[in-house]
Amino acid sequence: MQRRIQGFNAKDSDYPIHHRNLYEVHQRVASSYRDGRLLLAGDAAHINNPLGGMGMNFGLHDAFNLADKMGKIWFDNGSHDLLDLYDRQRRTVAQEFLQRQTIENKKNIEQKDPAAREAFYDELRAIVADPAKLRPYLVRVAMIEGIRRSNSIV
Repeated sequence: MQRRIQGFNAKDSDYPIHHRNLYEVHQRVASSYRDGRLLLAGDAAHINNPLGGMGMNFGLHDAFNLADKMGKIWFDNGSHDLLDLYDRQRRTVAQEFLQRQTIENKKNIEQKDPAAREAFYDELRAIVADPAKLRPYLVRVAMIEGIRRSNSIV
């Protein structure tokens, strides 16, 4: 731990270390978001690396999706099959969008090769300069694409 800390902020003496906990990045999606009356959402349903801040936002999307379905069941005598729909919608989107985007974020942030990093920045600059590319990019990274995909699943 001392070597790691000194590696990014060297000083002549040791840093006091009172506790350490190394975080390992995980990428997982639960095999099911529903088992009878048990429902999973957020970090209980999907774990991904924290780079890009998508986990919390994606968990909120889970909660909105599930609250809508539970409201229909509770207030409008909706079918409990809506909970299976929640599972299909949100698990599919976690597998198709969340995992891909967080892996891409991690890869880009960890890139050490200056030429590859510059190529990534060139790609971002090209996206920003082209409205036809910019809108789809923003729709994807703002997670709107995932909401649309989720809503398309019946």
